[in-house]
Amino acid sequence: MNRSCLHSLRRTEEGSAVIEFVLLAIPLMIPIIMYLGVVHENSTINSDLHNLARQSARAFITSSDESFEPARIQSVIKIFEERILRPDGIQEVPTITIECSATPCLTPDSRVRVTASLTRSRERLSGILRFVPTSTVRFSASDVQIVDAWR
Repeated sequence: MNRSCLHSLRRTEEGSAVIEFVLLAIPLMIPIIMYLGVVHENSTINSDLHNLARQSARAFITSSDESFEPARIQSVIKIFEERILRPDGIQEVPTITIECSATPCLTPDSRVRVTASLTRSRERLSGILRFVPTSTVRFSASDVQIVDAWR
């Protein structure tokens, strides 16, 4: 081959590496990006629930009287829903369960375990993927606080 033919052949293949990379990389990157989105969402929900459990436990053990505890817990849940869960796109309402190591719960040096739970159903897919079944995912986080000894 002469020089002009080799030069024109090289010029026609100059951009092919970029095109091949784009054609191979985009189909591989889309599932990775979707996976990372799901991992981020689950991580955010777990973090929010742990924070809710900790704040609920704190509100519970700092109550001056056991008759105020349900109202304080509901207040914490409502604030979390409005300020943290809804902005993160979580529409489900979390449930709180409380376990005490002593009776009454506010006995000095007793342990109080608060568990925040949330059941979230995945959105239905659309298009050709609409036949793929979606499942519900249950998230849960707990926190243990000790009632002040000098109560």
